[in-house]
Amino acid sequence: MRRFVRVAALAAPLIWGGQAGAQVVDGWGWSIIIPSITGTDVLGLHLRDLRRQDEERARRAAQGQSAAPRSQPAVDTAVLRYTPSKARRAANLAGMVEKTRASDPAGAADLQKLFAEGDIIASIDARLRPQGLRVDDLGDAFAVWWTTVWAAARGSNDTPPPRTVNAVRRQAAEALSGADGIRTATDAQKQELAEALLVQAVLIDGAVDQAKGNPAQMRQVSAAARKIAGGMGLDVGAMQLTEKGFVLAGGSR
Repeated sequence: MRRFVRVAALAAPLIWGGQAGAQVVDGWGWSIIIPSITGTDVLGLHLRDLRRQDEERARRAAQGQSAAPRSQPAVDTAVLRYTPSKARRAANLAGMVEKTRASDPAGAADLQKLFAEGDIIASIDARLRPQGLRVDDLGDAFAVWWTTVWAAARGSNDTPPPRTVNAVRRQAAEALSGADGIRTATDAQKQELAEALLVQAVLIDGAVDQAKGNPAQMRQVSAAARKIAGGMGLDVGAMQLTEKGFVLAGGSR
């Protein structure tokens, strides 16, 4: 979101500098992220499980039965951390450029220029640290990406209050730390996914900024954000963001 991920003036022109709105979806929108170690629906499954627990508790209460408190998943934050490697980072960023080049050569050139401006991940880290977030934590990267894409789907890039951000961090950590793919992932795999999530958050944030004042363009950005989230198993249109984190519409947290 704005305070979190705005690190380069190039981010917005990358997306809308003469490219059609559909390119946001078909170019950088999905190709950057390959959810190879988490599956595509970890966060969505987590929210649906929370809503199922709430509905069961409500049903039992309506019948005058006692209801067990919502289960609290164990969170092993150690499995979400990784030791960053500068060499791996360079390879990851180069890979993002090549994935983009297949569908958008001009966009790939701009992305390469953005990366040449300096260490974009280090710049993001400097933005995140004051908020208690870090780039070497996959849960934090997912939290930043999740809130960014959710807001973009609504035509916004405002940063939620700290309490809300912390709640989303907890949700992401709960969902991811129990995923088999995460528990067995190498540092290299976690770094690749975290950095892809963070770079995409920057690009989404830039797209929202560029589209402000242009309703048609903002609708394209919002549609792209919904499609991007859908590729990760998230229906952001059915989610609400509260001070206790994300809930599915009609649910409580």
